[in-house]
Amino acid sequence: MRQHLKSASLKAAATLLLLPASAAIAAPIVYTFETEDDLTTPLLHGQIIDQAFDAPGFSEFGNVFNVSSTQDGTDGHLGVTVFDSDLSGTADPDLEVGTGNILILQNDDDSARTGDFYDTPNDERDRADRGSIVFDFTETVAPLSINIVDANGGFGALVTMTDTVGRTRVYTIPEMWSNEVTSAPNGFDTLLLTDLAPQDGEGAGGDATATEDLGFNEVAVVQLSVSFVGAAGVGGSGNALSGGIDDLVLDGVDGQNIPEPGAAVLLLGSILGLASRRRR
Repeated sequence: MRQHLKSASLKAAATLLLLPASAAIAAPIVYTFETEDDLTTPLLHGQIIDQAFDAPGFSEFGNVFNVSSTQDGTDGHLGVTVFDSDLSGTADPDLEVGTGNILILQNDDDSARTGDFYDTPNDERDRADRGSIVFDFTETVAPLSINIVDANGGFGALVTMTDTVGRTRVYTIPEMWSNEVTSAPNGFDTLLLTDLAPQDGEGAGGDATATEDLGFNEVAVVQLSVSFVGAAGVGGSGNALSGGIDDLVLDGVDGQNIPEPGAAVLLLGSILGLASRRRR
């Protein structure tokens, strides 16, 4: 699977070895959502991290990015929530992909909560409840990759990056881009955010594709959103909605060196190694 990406990663790693010291690229940071963005304070199953739904006094993020959501359907969801995919016997076995914490949009049918935690963490399944997980960055960054979880039957998603002047790059992810974890090894796949070529997922649903505005600056991104639109929103016929995200990889955080436009592809070897570090 993904031989073209694996070959690219080997070529990228070789290129990095040949770079002179003056051209060294700082290591990217992988946000696994195991902790707050201080990379120390743990996040727990069912914890609410959406600004609009957080209990008073809670602020898990804000150093590098703020996390929020949009309401794009006729019904609604209950915001961005942590789901521990290492657990078994949860409300949604499709999310038990074994990669630690992932982020979901909480199902509005499971609204019971205790403080800053939902009692039954579970993702939305109805297209009427569709919405987006939004990262607003406190400084310009260069997003490199993100894992998309449970992208199968009824799924459909758009991943949108926006630069400092409002230009965008948009990835369209079809249903069946990944497999059901209950019948396949992974149940998720990695979307490279530096690549405009079609990207095949582990599933049989076809390629994720990319479009961008002329002049889009991939190393000066101020917002990234993942919109769970349902299959009908990306050319399918279903009315379902499901899925989550994991392992957001960023470069240029906290004063790190940011590569010149177009040079971010040199980091592919590091990205694939880091973003897949917890695959089974």
